[in-house]
Amino acid sequence: MPGSEPGSRSKGLLWTVVLLVLAAAGVLWAASALVWVGQRFRTPFGTEVMAGSTGADLRPELVPVALAALAAVAAVLATGGWLRRAVGVLVVIAGGLLAWRVYQQFNFGWFAYGTTDVPPGSTPIGQISTQPGGMLLMAAGAVLLLVAGLLVAFRAGRMPAMGAKYSAPGAAKPKSHDPDRQMWNDLDAGRDPTDEQDR
Repeated sequence: MPGSEPGSRSKGLLWTVVLLVLAAAGVLWAASALVWVGQRFRTPFGTEVMAGSTGADLRPELVPVALAALAAVAAVLATGGWLRRAVGVLVVIAGGLLAWRVYQQFNFGWFAYGTTDVPPGSTPIGQISTQPGGMLLMAAGAVLLLVAGLLVAFRAGRMPAMGAKYSAPGAAKPKSHDPDRQMWNDLDAGRDPTDEQDR
């Protein structure tokens, strides 16, 4: 049926954004748990230990951004219209900040890290070893957030709002005879008020 195709596309776009943000939260959480840099030490007792720093140690913003991404999923599902677009802009900003941090990391090299987890008097053996997996996951999370945020910011009007309007299409508000009021009703429902097909 011709009238059902746009609605299906809108629902697909909404759930695509949700999956992108959830994937971003997952990879950022994983990046925070991985060891990024490590160094082998010889202790005063003659034993060798390996000291390392995780993504959460070197990039403390990873876990908060992952949690904020989960909150953004709820916000995208619960809002509509301009409020949903504002959520999209915030997601773009978060992704952009992470992308900038990745650029700084690759441009200026790896961080020095503390050795508080080794016994005092230990001496380093060999060179610092780096594991790029965590940084690559951070870059992937930044890209996922940027793509999801841009979709929300520019295509929010094509995504249905959750609630009565989303779960029961037949329960939509009746059309208002006041054009200004109807415009606000359309914006609140996540519809384009200039689209004559919905009228």
